[in-house]
Amino acid sequence: MVLNEVRPGFSRSGIRSDGAVTTVNWFEPGYTTVGPHSHPFDQLSYVAVGAMRFYVGDDVFELHAPAVLHIPRDVPHCAEPIGTERALNIDVFAPVRDDYLPLCEHKGITE
Repeated sequence: MVLNEVRPGFSRSGIRSDGAVTTVNWFEPGYTTVGPHSHPFDQLSYVAVGAMRFYVGDDVFELHAPAVLHIPRDVPHCAEPIGTERALNIDVFAPVRDDYLPLCEHKGITE
């Protein structure tokens, strides 16, 4: 799996199936979130290593690995790592996000 640096302190890669795109995200300690965004995709966010703070609508959630959070489509949200450990966050988006397909090219699936 090839990691792509999105911004300093945040790298990710992606894989896909017929019905979903999964991103594997690494956040370095101290990375600051860019700000809330929304999209027309349901999102499941798994914190596999470390801890993350999620801002979802008017709610704030602190997840410590292992933990998962559902973010409904069209709800403004953002996240940031907390603590001194590098965080691994795995996001599953459904349906497939066409804008994330370039992350999956290393698997030879670009349709």
